[in-house]
Amino acid sequence: MAHIKTIVLANPWLTFTDEIKALFLQNTAYDFQFKSEKELTEQDFAETEVLIAIPSPDILPKFKKLKWLQLFSAGTNGYTEGAAFPENVQLTNATGTYGLTISEHMLTMSLVLMRKFNIYQEQQENEIWQNAGELQSIYGSTILVHGLGDIGGHFAQKMQALGAKVIAVKRTVYGDEKFADEVYPESELERLLPQADIIASSVPGTKKTYKLWNAEHFSLMKPTAIFINVGRGTNVDLDALCTALNNQKLWGAGIDVTDPEPLPKGHPAWHTKNLLITPHASGGYTLPATRQRFEKILVDNLTRYAAGKSLKNIVDMQTGYKRKD
Repeated sequence: MAHIKTIVLANPWLTFTDEIKALFLQNTAYDFQFKSEKELTEQDFAETEVLIAIPSPDILPKFKKLKWLQLFSAGTNGYTEGAAFPENVQLTNATGTYGLTISEHMLTMSLVLMRKFNIYQEQQENEIWQNAGELQSIYGSTILVHGLGDIGGHFAQKMQALGAKVIAVKRTVYGDEKFADEVYPESELERLLPQADIIASSVPGTKKTYKLWNAEHFSLMKPTAIFINVGRGTNVDLDALCTALNNQKLWGAGIDVTDPEPLPKGHPAWHTKNLLITPHASGGYTLPATRQRFEKILVDNLTRYAAGKSLKNIVDMQTGYKRKD
C-alpha cells in the first residue's frame, strides 16, 4: 500500500517530543519527513500530499500533489484573503489549541493593570515605598469580549467565574454561544464600548479588522477602561493607542502583538505609561498543555484524513475563520 507523503516543517515555537514523533511514525498510512523549509527538494514539491507547517505562502503553488495543509497556528493570515492558495487543497488551523494559555495571559494583563502592579514594579526598581492609589476589580465589572472563539470563550468563562458581566461581540451570532451574558453582532460594537470596563480583542487580522481599534474607538471607551489585544497587531492603530494612554483617556492597555512586529527599538510604545507589551508570547508552545492540545487535534485529523473522513478545523477561505462544525 502506498503511503501518504507528509512533510512536517520545522517551527520555531514547536519542537515535537520524541513520544509524538513515535506516534506519527507508527501510523503506517503516512510517510513522515521532518524538514526545514530550506531543505525541501523538487521531489518533495512533486510528491507531498500533506503539509504540517506554517509555510511561506509563496511556496504553496510549488506543491503539485498537495491536498491538505494543517497549520500550527489558529491565525490564517497569508493563506486566505487575496492569497494564491491552491483551490483543491484543504486548509485546517489549530483552533482549540491556544484558548487556555492566551486567556490566562489576558487575565494576567487585566489584573496587573487593575491592581497597578506595573506601577509597583517600577516603584520597586526605584526603591519607592508609596501607595499607588485607587484600584479596580473584576468582580462587578463589565467585560466586552471581541471575538468569542476558542480564545475569547476561555477568557469570557474566566471573567464570569470572577463575577463579571460579559458582553460578547462577534462576526456571526448563532444563538448558542456560551460564557457570555449578552451576545451582539459587530455592528453593535460602537454602542457597547462606553459600557465596558475591559475590552478584550482576540480576532484574526483581516481587511475588515485592519486598524479597527483606532482613535475614534478609543474615544468611546471610559477613561477607566482597559484595552487588551492578543489578535493581530494590525488590528490596532498603535499610535492612537499610545496617544489615548498618554492623554489619560484610558486606564491602561495590554498588547501581545504589535504593528510593526517585532516592535523596533525607539518606538514610543516602549515608554508609554500603563501600556503592557509582551513579544507575541501569549500563545506558542511554552505551556506544555498547549502542545498537548495541538497534538490531539493533529492526531485526530491525521486519523480522519487516512480514513477519508471530514477534517476538523477546516478554514472558511472567505473569512479566515474556522467553519462552524
